[in-house]
Amino acid sequence: MAFERKSLENIVQDMVDWSRGVSSKITDYRVGSRARTLLEAVAKELEEFYDKVYRAARTLIAENIYTVMGFPKLPALFSTGSVIMSRSTPADADYLIAAGTLLRTRATALKAPISFRTSVDVILRTGETSISVPVICLMAGTDGNVDALTITEFVSKPAGIDAVSNTDSLTNGKEEETKDEQKNRFQKFIASLSRGTLPAIEYGATTVQLVSSDGLALERVVDAKAFEDTVNRKGEVDCYIWNGVGTASAQLIAATQRILSGYYEEGKPVYGYKPAGIQVNVLSAATKPVNIRVTLTMNTGLVLEDVRVYIEREVTDFFVTLKQGQTLIQTALETRIKLLDGIYDVKLHLSLDGGVHWSDENITAEQTEILLLRHPLVYRSGAD
Repeated sequence: MAFERKSLENIVQDMVDWSRGVSSKITDYRVGSRARTLLEAVAKELEEFYDKVYRAARTLIAENIYTVMGFPKLPALFSTGSVIMSRSTPADADYLIAAGTLLRTRATALKAPISFRTSVDVILRTGETSISVPVICLMAGTDGNVDALTITEFVSKPAGIDAVSNTDSLTNGKEEETKDEQKNRFQKFIASLSRGTLPAIEYGATTVQLVSSDGLALERVVDAKAFEDTVNRKGEVDCYIWNGVGTASAQLIAATQRILSGYYEEGKPVYGYKPAGIQVNVLSAATKPVNIRVTLTMNTGLVLEDVRVYIEREVTDFFVTLKQGQTLIQTALETRIKLLDGIYDVKLHLSLDGGVHWSDENITAEQTEILLLRHPLVYRSGAD
């Protein structure tokens, strides 16, 4: 017997029918009568109970399906990048910068310091004054994303090093997959079971992620688009992948190619997603950097520093949702910012040439392009 989610009206009517059947002493069940009001009070609680059971059942069914199918949520990604460690004079000897050296950003009134560690051993050779060192954030998710020139402090300074800084922003940290994202990915998984189709190739690409030696997720394919019947290249498919932050690394491209083409593991074949006899070319989606100028009018008594972190979070979250070939609708982003506390009005202008020219027109990416937010945001007062 199927579960029936009853409404308040249905429950009340069932109770009225039962009451009339067991007793003839109460005859007034009209709306507003005492008898009906008492039944409605109970029915309201029952309706809430039905609703909670229905929602819980839907959640459990989905979670059980994911568990049986071996389909967990994708984990949060740790922000990674590199820093430059330097000294004021040429090194008089070889200095080891050990893996695990701790660094951090400077604390501010609005944000606690964010810690990073070096991920490999690096040696500053005699005569050198600086060296690039790969780092990984100790905190998973977008909270580990930092702007350029913000990692400037040592927790424990290595010998022979005077200063540290990151020349580029680190923005590849991502939160754990949401329930909606997991559901959308599962639907694509079901559509990919036939293999050999363009949707199957696109889904197969999104299963790829790179992990560190200690099991931390470093980079993954967030979005993929496959195209066939390319000019003068019949029988080939081009698959463009997007890692959520910029140009996909050579390692991610190679891993995606391996998954789509299939491979052998311990002598047993692991089948890929492409059709037999069809060549699949894996490429990184191109990026179209976008600068944003924010003209703000704030409520009385507030200053930019009171709302800056919330504005930049909204802008970053908005860009995360963009896929290849999509349009950036600047009024939609303006609306999200206007809903923040303390914002009276906002106007956005966009630039594709590094801030030389600004426009309030929407920007559309090409089929294999992704719009990429360029930091820092430029702020102006609406009173100017």
